[in-house]
Amino acid sequence: MKKYILLAVIGGIAFLPLNAQDPSKTKLDPKTLKQDDYKTKGVIKDISRVAPVADVRTRSACCPLNPYILTPCAQSLIQSFKNLITGTGVRNCHPTLNFPSVSFAMPENCFAGLTTSASMVTYSSFYIPKTSEFRVIWGGNPANFSYYGVCPPDPIIYLHPGGTTENHVFGALLIRQGDYRAFKGARTYAAMSPISVPISDIQEIVSAYMEETGGYASTSETSSYNIIQSSSGIVVKIRLRGGGIEYCYIINNYNGAGTLNWKENNPACAK
Repeated sequence: MKKYILLAVIGGIAFLPLNAQDPSKTKLDPKTLKQDDYKTKGVIKDISRVAPVADVRTRSACCPLNPYILTPCAQSLIQSFKNLITGTGVRNCHPTLNFPSVSFAMPENCFAGLTTSASMVTYSSFYIPKTSEFRVIWGGNPANFSYYGVCPPDPIIYLHPGGTTENHVFGALLIRQGDYRAFKGARTYAAMSPISVPISDIQEIVSAYMEETGGYASTSETSSYNIIQSSSGIVVKIRLRGGGIEYCYIINNYNGAGTLNWKENNPACAK
């Protein structure tokens, strides 16, 4: 049975660029991959870069204002959304559905409950045209991905020690900050979906960063802001195709559930 869960992320190591190589010359066994292989051997086909989304704003290192930063997993995830928007590395490989998808990798230490010999996991992000939902799949075999009409990573690195092929499917939406604050009623994923930004309206994801304390999320959603498995407080700056810049909150359909860690303690605050 397919298991639907939500996006949640956090981690602590630097996530560096991954340079692609000719896959015909890169025959790697996922069981023997090491931590640095995803940076130096071009493990994943059709990925030229796996780099954090740059935060172009000057961020204070003051711990009272910036207790958290985005994890490498959160940075990777948002970068995959950025690439979907620009078409970078996008593939269509399902015979009928053909949803645009990109394959990426993230460190295992912020993808909870998973251990791999490669110290990372691979995944595919995609969207269904004319919708506002980014979707993400982690899985143990190609059928986990083709079922949803998207391309699997190559190689697939997801195996639990027990060899399970269980897959996880997440969904994420971008909500303009003004619309988010003005929303009446419970802020559930389903309820807020109608006011989310359509993917076709987005020209570029410019940056992503943690909102400082004193902002709306930290003062109005204190508990979720302080949960590392929650995306509460993450701001995504976008440029619209019709012109103009918008600042959005990212919400997901499995918030706080613990599969992904979105944020981690700011290392500048370490004593």
